[in-house]
Amino acid sequence: MELPLFRKRLVYALFALSGFCALIYEILWTKYLSLTFGTTMSAVSTVAATFMGGIALGSYLLGRFADRGSNLLKLYAFLEFGIAVTALMFAPTLALVEAFYVWLAENYAHQGSLVSFCRFFIPAMLLLPPSVCMGGTFPLMCRFFARNKSGGQIGRLYALNTLGATLGAFCAGYVFIPLLGLSTTGYMAVGGSLLAGGATLWISRGHGAADADGLVAASSSTFLRPQRHRLVMLSIGMIGFFSLAYEILWTRLLLLFLGNTSYAFSLMLAAYLVGIALGGALYSRMVRPQLNEKRLFVILAALMAFSVLATVPFYDQLAYVFQFAHDVSKERWWHLSLLSFLIVFFVIGLPTILSGALLPAAVAIANPGKEHTGEGVGMVVLHNTVGAMLGSLAAGFLLIPWLGLQRSFIFLAILNLLLALGLMFRYRDGLKLQRWHGIPAVLAAALALVAVLHQWNPVLLTSGVYCYAAKYRLLGGMDAVIGSDPVLELLEGPETTVGVHETGDRKVRYFTVNGKVDGGSGSDMATQTLIGQLPLLIHSNPQDVFVIGLGTGITLGGVREHPVKTIKCAEISSEVVKASHHFDFLNHRPLADPRVDLVVGDGRNLLLTKQQTYDVIISQPSNPWQSGNANLFTADFYRLAERRLSKGGLFCQWIGLYDITPENLRSASQTFLETFPHVLVFKENADLIMIGATEKINLDYQQIRQRLLQPPIAQVLAPIGIRSVGDLLARQYLFCDQCLVRFAAGAPLNTDDKPILEYSAHHILGRNALGTYTELNLGALMQTMRHEQLPLVGLGSNVDEITAALKDLGRSYVRHGKQAEGNRFLKQAEQFRPKS
Repeated sequence: MELPLFRKRLVYALFALSGFCALIYEILWTKYLSLTFGTTMSAVSTVAATFMGGIALGSYLLGRFADRGSNLLKLYAFLEFGIAVTALMFAPTLALVEAFYVWLAENYAHQGSLVSFCRFFIPAMLLLPPSVCMGGTFPLMCRFFARNKSGGQIGRLYALNTLGATLGAFCAGYVFIPLLGLSTTGYMAVGGSLLAGGATLWISRGHGAADADGLVAASSSTFLRPQRHRLVMLSIGMIGFFSLAYEILWTRLLLLFLGNTSYAFSLMLAAYLVGIALGGALYSRMVRPQLNEKRLFVILAALMAFSVLATVPFYDQLAYVFQFAHDVSKERWWHLSLLSFLIVFFVIGLPTILSGALLPAAVAIANPGKEHTGEGVGMVVLHNTVGAMLGSLAAGFLLIPWLGLQRSFIFLAILNLLLALGLMFRYRDGLKLQRWHGIPAVLAAALALVAVLHQWNPVLLTSGVYCYAAKYRLLGGMDAVIGSDPVLELLEGPETTVGVHETGDRKVRYFTVNGKVDGGSGSDMATQTLIGQLPLLIHSNPQDVFVIGLGTGITLGGVREHPVKTIKCAEISSEVVKASHHFDFLNHRPLADPRVDLVVGDGRNLLLTKQQTYDVIISQPSNPWQSGNANLFTADFYRLAERRLSKGGLFCQWIGLYDITPENLRSASQTFLETFPHVLVFKENADLIMIGATEKINLDYQQIRQRLLQPPIAQVLAPIGIRSVGDLLARQYLFCDQCLVRFAAGAPLNTDDKPILEYSAHHILGRNALGTYTELNLGALMQTMRHEQLPLVGLGSNVDEITAALKDLGRSYVRHGKQAEGNRFLKQAEQFRPKS
């Protein structure tokens, strides 16, 4: 029975709402599962593969059932209800699953294959029920609106659902999660699914039955004949493979210019989905009775390959384009976001539009007829999604590590073109392309030659324009600032692109991760050294140390100079591990020390799954606005770290004052204090180093002095000008927890559920090179400072030791411009002189 126009449009709107909620779920579930299973490429890929696998399975199973159902809208409504119920149970079920996973990892750590299997199996069990329901909605809708030739209608439905998904991806990343947090956003999506299900159930009364003749025919015959449809199914599977592989490569490439932020991921996903939606809509407009579907499929597949081959040689030049966007927008967030979206869509738009048009085109070639629309659509979606799943895994785990980004693009585009040429040959009798069928091969060869000969400029790839745009603008442009800095090595991996650079005069060597400088032999030396030395100098007897993040290895190299028993280091990127060897002349090869146990993996996940306790935990990653790093600045992480500290243990972390607003710095401080109420705060240039504990922390002068006298430790600290306890305190000590409590009073907590700092990038990207926030933060910190007694103990056991200690402190404070404090120490030293 045909629906009235109003109800038909309402069903379209509800189907778009379904796509809107589906993408919100996907983003939320990926985030939740990454907190439990880690943010490594393998963990995230497992989640994505499971989600896509559920979509494929649901499309196949429910597509076949759709051709036999009696009330398709009612069935669709119950699928939406199923999605809502499983989504509502996701978070509490995950809490139980996490407890089981931690128990398993702790008790069966020696059986790595079992733990790895469960790392895949557990997310699968959580994601399969809702994703199967989601996968079934599309073939159900296609069957409900089926016609004898349904290609145009399927394209329209595909476009509507994907358009809803586009809005869901954008709103989740830019609006809902930053403002409401994860759980509230999840409840909103559940409400959307319930609304879609309830409204569809209401419409289904009297209007949900499919064509009865079609149902009888469907029950007595089967659409799928492998020998007839094998080629088109294989082809759409390959298109899915190419599409998702391209998306993975584009994401890795564009992160170099957009930054490793949640906003960037949402923007790129939205741009990709816009292209897919436009492709479905475009195909629906192209459908005519006389349309040659096979010829169109071949042309679309060939154009998809050409569009990539033609643009790949110029991807490195996007650094200049994004610099222009920063300059034109003047760093206004929404202007910059719009321009960035347009640039991204300019890069990926045509290939994704063509990809979006190819799926309904494949259904049209298969021509399942009205009676078998559900099965036909389900089979096409099954092959396309399985291909997409394999493409995403192949790009991340095989192509990028083996070929690098540029050659991976070229390799995929050539395979893509070979598919089009193969289809052209297979369908040659019906294509009527005899006069020009050789042109694509010649054009492709020319484009591939250009792409191979033109190598990307590694300096542009690692320019970090998203972070340093203002600096480049002020100092005369990107070429003037970094054009003379050679790239010693470019390491491309599944998650990061690491560049090792050296200034033109060879005085400073530094490395970048996705374009942002993360350490080197220049101004970062002091912070890299102190974050390892301070807690080990202060702790009474450090034996077991855990360092999150390797970086240049300078921190780890300093830690190993202390007489500790064990040092565990977790570094999430194998590319950073390789890059660290370029700094062996500074870090003195810490990985060769038998006490050092390097684990390439997620540091937070390692703390979660291992019961080992440590005397000192050092968290090196900074920049809490970056995805992944942000998980190390939440109250949930600090509570986890506190559980892994031995009695009297110290937790140390640093945070830059240059890329955080005063309001967010207060939030970060309040979050730190929530778990570690006793804090010592040190400052080096524009960096704060915070050492926290659950018990009061004192600075034992004689203990620190004795350790500074040990030659290995003295050699580590001498290059940054620290030769005595007085030097250390006068230069670096800022205040203790009393001032920090005043500074952070009333600030909201940064939690896993409400990740304030992760979504703070819009405040600072492009502006942090100006030094504005450093001045603002220092001003805000100074306003809360009061004269307080230095938490100093152990000045000495006799008058001579105490006098010498006070003189060292006084002279050091005076030497570093702190006259009042220095005179106070010197006056106390005079009082200890023996009276004649």
